[in-house]
Amino acid sequence: MATKRDYYETLGVARDASDDDVKKAFRRLARQLHPDVNTDDPTASERFREVAEAYEVLSDADTRARYDRFGHAGVESGHLRTDEAFQAGNLGDLFSMLFGDDLFGFGGGGRGHGPMPGADAAAHTTISLYDAAFGVRAEVQVEVQAPCPRCEQSGAEPGTQPTTCPTCDGAGEVRQVVRTVLGQMVRAGTCPECRGRGRLIEHPCRDCRGAGVRPEQREVVVSVPPGIEHGQQIRVRGQGHAGDPGAPPGDLYVAVAVEEDARFERAGRDLVSVVELTMTQAALGATLDVPTLDGTASLEFKPGTQPGEVRMLKGQGMPDIRSGRRGSLRVLVNVTVPRGLSGDQRKLVEQLDDALEPSNYGEAKDEGFLGRLRRFGGG
Repeated sequence: MATKRDYYETLGVARDASDDDVKKAFRRLARQLHPDVNTDDPTASERFREVAEAYEVLSDADTRARYDRFGHAGVESGHLRTDEAFQAGNLGDLFSMLFGDDLFGFGGGGRGHGPMPGADAAAHTTISLYDAAFGVRAEVQVEVQAPCPRCEQSGAEPGTQPTTCPTCDGAGEVRQVVRTVLGQMVRAGTCPECRGRGRLIEHPCRDCRGAGVRPEQREVVVSVPPGIEHGQQIRVRGQGHAGDPGAPPGDLYVAVAVEEDARFERAGRDLVSVVELTMTQAALGATLDVPTLDGTASLEFKPGTQPGEVRMLKGQGMPDIRSGRRGSLRVLVNVTVPRGLSGDQRKLVEQLDDALEPSNYGEAKDEGFLGRLRRFGGG
C-alpha cells in the first residue's frame, strides 16, 4: 500500500499556513490539475483527487487539528467523504467563492430553499435628558409590510389557489449547464417566471394585488433603558416586515435622539452645570440651590469662592447603561460682575479696592482664571 503524501506538502504550504493561504494554494493547483484542463495527462485525475483530499482536511478546523495531532490516522476511518460527497461540500463552497453564488457544479444556488424571513424596519424617537437618565416607555409609529388579512398572505383571491410554476416546476430556480476551466458546472438562478416563489397567482388578491402583504401603520411601545446615549438604537424583535408564510418577521430598530437640556451638558456619565454667583456672594459666601436630575441640591459656597471653581456632586450624573452606576454632577462657578454702576456705587467699589490688600487675593490672583479652571476641572 502506497504511503500518502503529507497534506501540507501536497498543497505546497507550511504547517502554520493560514486558511487563506490554504485556499489560494488549492485554487492554483485545481486550475492546473483539473482533468478537463489536462485531457492529455493520464495522471491528472489522480493528482487532482489528491489535492482535493488534502484541501478537504486542511480547510476544516476540526479535521486539520486531528491531522496535525495524529496524522493520516486521525482523519481516516470514515471521517473523509467520498469524492462525490466531497465535491458537493468544500469544493462547492470554494467554487461559489471563486465564481459567484450562482455557479455550482454540485447543487445549491438560486434564492435558496425554504421561506424567507422578513426584512428589518426602522423608526426613531426623541426623548428628554431626564428620560434618558431614568428610562421611559416610548411609543413610535412605523409602517411595515404586514400579512394581508383578506388572502391570509397567499396572494390569491379567496376561493382560488396559486398554481405550480411550469418553468421551474415549483423549485423557484432554473438551471443550465455551463463550461468553465474546471469543467462542466451548473448555473442556478432565480426563475424569471415566478420570481423564485415556485408558484403563479392567476387571480391576485384585490387588496394586496398578489403580494400577500400590505402596508400597515403600527404603534410600537419601546422600553428605553436608563443611560441610553444620543444616536443609540434599540432592537425590538418581531416588529419588522412580514416574512414569507411560515417564516418569522424582521426586527424593528429604533434610533433614539436625546434632547438638549438647558441646565446640563452631558460628558459621558457626568453632567456639567453652571451656577451664577454675584460678586458679593462670591466674596462673602452664600448658600444656593442648584438643579439636579433628582430635583435640587443645596450647595454652600465659602467666602472667597473663585470663578472657575468646580463642585462635584457624586451620584448625581447619568447612569451607566450596563451597570446602572451614576456619574457625578460637576457644578462650575461663574461670578457675575455688576454693570451700569451709579456714581455712589462706583465710589463704594473704589473704596473697597483701595482697602483690599494683595493677601486678600491669595494664590487666586497669581494663578488666574484659566489656571483655576484647569486645576478644578481636572485639565
